[in-house]
Amino acid sequence: MKRYYFTITYLPKNCDVSLLAGRCIGILHGFMSSREISNIGVCFPKWNEQTIGNQIAFVSTDKKQLTNLSQQSYFEMMAHDKLFYLSKILEVPINQSDVMFVRNQSIAKAFVGEKQRRLKRAKKRAEARGEVYTPEYKFEAKDIGHFHSIPVSSKGNGNNFILHIQKIEKAEPMHNHFNNYGFATNQEFQGMVPSLNTLF
Repeated sequence: MKRYYFTITYLPKNCDVSLLAGRCIGILHGFMSSREISNIGVCFPKWNEQTIGNQIAFVSTDKKQLTNLSQQSYFEMMAHDKLFYLSKILEVPINQSDVMFVRNQSIAKAFVGEKQRRLKRAKKRAEARGEVYTPEYKFEAKDIGHFHSIPVSSKGNGNNFILHIQKIEKAEPMHNHFNNYGFATNQEFQGMVPSLNTLF
């Protein structure tokens, strides 16, 4: 099965690559949600231990959808202002190894702010049932592994939140099913993308 991709390279030096990635992912999210599709995946070709890199790629078996995505006004405006370099739609070379970029929501649960939000929600639910809320705190040691965090704004409710992304090398048959942010998840979505790291 042929796959296609295009890349966006952030051109300003010393820019906040996570913030720009979050903006690009926000555009993808709106695009996929409005069309009710799940066949476009996100790849970070320059991902390493320190950074997600100054480049994001969008990958799909549907060349037409990628063309439409690449023509979104935000991408075109940023390219016109010479802040982004948009590549053409290219065919993925067959020698690429596959990886999964996984949105791991369990990482968020390890942060204090997220714990406080969850406690507030639990308290509200208990009070709605007419119960007294007595939180139990259990310490759980978790080995999370390496991840990068990307801030994203929700168009729907205007809230800002963080996507915690992990890269996993894969050597099994390709899946092309992503959540509507373009990522695999721990359970439902097992989409894979070519690593593309040997091309740049």
